[in-house]
Amino acid sequence: AVGGRDSLVRIFDVRSSNGSNAAPVTEFKGHKSAVTCVKFRTNSLQLFSGSEDRCIRHYSLDELAYVETLYGHQAAVMSIDCYRQERPISIGRDRTMRAWKIAEDSHLIYRGGSLVQPPDSLAVVKDNWFVTGHEDGLLSLWSTEKKKPAHLVQEAHGAGNGIASCNSVKGSDLLATGSKDGFVRFWKVSTGRLFSDRSIDPIGKVPLHGFVNDIAIASDGRFCVAAVGQEHRLGRWDRVSKSKNRFTIIRFNSNNNHDETGDDQEEQELVESNPYNAYPSSGNNADDDYSSSGDDTSTNGQ
Repeated sequence: AVGGRDSLVRIFDVRSSNGSNAAPVTEFKGHKSAVTCVKFRTNSLQLFSGSEDRCIRHYSLDELAYVETLYGHQAAVMSIDCYRQERPISIGRDRTMRAWKIAEDSHLIYRGGSLVQPPDSLAVVKDNWFVTGHEDGLLSLWSTEKKKPAHLVQEAHGAGNGIASCNSVKGSDLLATGSKDGFVRFWKVSTGRLFSDRSIDPIGKVPLHGFVNDIAIASDGRFCVAAVGQEHRLGRWDRVSKSKNRFTIIRFNSNNNHDETGDDQEEQELVESNPYNAYPSSGNNADDDYSSSGDDTSTNGQ
């Protein structure tokens, strides 16, 4: 699914596409302004799109049909994400985060406070947990059961660097964030029962020059793809010179030779001397059984 500034959502079938001449299977009209985000619900053909027209539109690609429009945001919708439950999470320029209960035709509203800058990026970690990245560099961990954030990381990418993108391996504790500070940063997200057990802790970083405008992580956690540009995806108020507009692939090497007794210290050790290390999750994953070790596995593609 692709959203454009022409307010259209185009659907492609990659199984039958013919290279650069691929034609969309269908196009959905309805948005009255630029489409800012599209997202599938995990392991389904339910699709959600957000727009500068403040609306979220819901589609079923089983029937290639539009389903409904979700109203509530008072400003442009910036990002949307969804995991297994039929409960997408969205963020907007109105400084709110919203959890949409599709079956109940209602939604919950979360506010960071009047002093918090609007969120630019969003990642659902688990069905009841999500992370937001803000213009002022704030990284916030939220539970859908609480109205206030469970944990905050100030200036996650350094002073003056907003969080332009973030994504997670759904159901695990691995989070990746991007900005313009020259790094894709990796974090361990802890969502324990106790307040003291909830945190976002840095576990490594990979050098990447330019604005990291989006990050996609493979469902099996073996690699991630970063969309890098000279400028922020939403405007031209800042520019990173000598950066190239490109996609960058960061691969995570799998290491299945660790000691079966449970001593994973060597496997989890971060090799600081190699700046291109791809850092893994801490090993507390719920839905995956992969692990990674640090090797120079970054490759660039344009």
